[in-house]
Amino acid sequence: MLTLYLYVLQNQWLVMALLCGLALVIATALVYQALWLPRGTEKKSEEIKVRGPASFLAWLRSFMPWVIILLFLACIAFTCFEISYNAGIPPNW
Repeated sequence: MLTLYLYVLQNQWLVMALLCGLALVIATALVYQALWLPRGTEKKSEEIKVRGPASFLAWLRSFMPWVIILLFLACIAFTCFEISYNAGIPPNW
């Protein structure tokens, strides 16, 4: 059991790459499925008037798949985390 633990630690970037690839494949499959929704959602998106953040989110959800919205939120969260993490590390000159 110890050798498996060390093997995973030595190849952590390979494990991370495989997990990220699996997540991208799942996200691609879900987006592909959402792309084939019936066209009635376009009429629904035209009925919503944008007058604030809540109505903007309702309008966005009326035509954009939830997977893409989650992907945008994950990218924003990762960017904020990475900036705050790197802000505490001074450059080595």
